[in-house]
Amino acid sequence: MSDRSAEIPGGEVPFQDQTPRASLGGEGAAAQADGAVKVIIGVASPDLQCGLESLVSGTAGLAFGCSAPTMDRLLACCMEAEDCVALLDPALGPHGLRAFMQLLRMMAARVRVVLISDMHSPHMVREAIRWGASGFVEKTAEPAEIRAALVAAARSQRYLSPGMAANLADSSALQDLTPREVGVLALLTRGDCNKLISSLHPNWR
Repeated sequence: MSDRSAEIPGGEVPFQDQTPRASLGGEGAAAQADGAVKVIIGVASPDLQCGLESLVSGTAGLAFGCSAPTMDRLLACCMEAEDCVALLDPALGPHGLRAFMQLLRMMAARVRVVLISDMHSPHMVREAIRWGASGFVEKTAEPAEIRAALVAAARSQRYLSPGMAANLADSSALQDLTPREVGVLALLTRGDCNKLISSLHPNWR
């Protein structure tokens, strides 16, 4: 997320956005402003926070609600906004992802969550989806990708980057294999042919 425009005090410009604006519909600008979905930003980094505020403010159909550098502030903002999208770093909470999501759901049931993190293992992505996240993006993702995730969440849809989706699919495929299938796969990747594997391991036929 290194190209988004939002100048902050001190002369730093963390983002330079050249991507087209995403829209939630074909209505006019006034109608979009009236029906805009609020976005609550929950990240601890001031630079990232500033860039994300600029991203949200520049996206048709979305409206910046508030920034929350702490879990307490995040909960308060989400409860006040009620129906909103929360773009947040799961590291903001002191507990695991499951407890974090459950607490957020309990305090603000209508919030749609998009997680932004530099930790995105297939297991973590799978758990995030299981516990109700609408999307998951990397902190280093392109602005257009973060915007796409927010727009999808505002439409009550889900979003995963193509890379995350591929990793998740690969992980799930391997997880579903039996120990015998994993063993055969290991021999195949080593270059052994089916006939050789069958002759060496007759019980795997």
